[in-house]
Amino acid sequence: MNLLSNERGLVAGWAVKLLLFLALLGVVIYDGAAIAVNAFQLDTISDEVALEVSSSARDDSLFTLEREAKKAARARDARLVEIKLNADKSVLRVTIRREAPTLVVSRFSRISEWGHLSATGKVSTD
Repeated sequence: MNLLSNERGLVAGWAVKLLLFLALLGVVIYDGAAIAVNAFQLDTISDEVALEVSSSARDDSLFTLEREAKKAARARDARLVEIKLNADKSVLRVTIRREAPTLVVSRFSRISEWGHLSATGKVSTD
């Protein structure tokens, strides 16, 4: 009887466990990074959309502004949620929403909302 015969599958077993752990860790890191990047991008995109639409905020109706904002948001792979113009038409607020491209988060109903982020851009029309 060989002294190493009892450890025949030990190394292979640990290697499989290590690979599974690293794969799971990689998916978690990927989903977390996708959500974080989406949040930072949405913040910038909401400001860009608000700035793009604000040039015509003084002259156009809210319906026209909403149509322009939808078009600008769609061009940046986002969806317009809300557009608000205050009473004296000096401040425009645009809220947009986008889903992060995740591997796991979007597939579970309890946590799928983590991947759906929204941001509000605010700009002066003066």
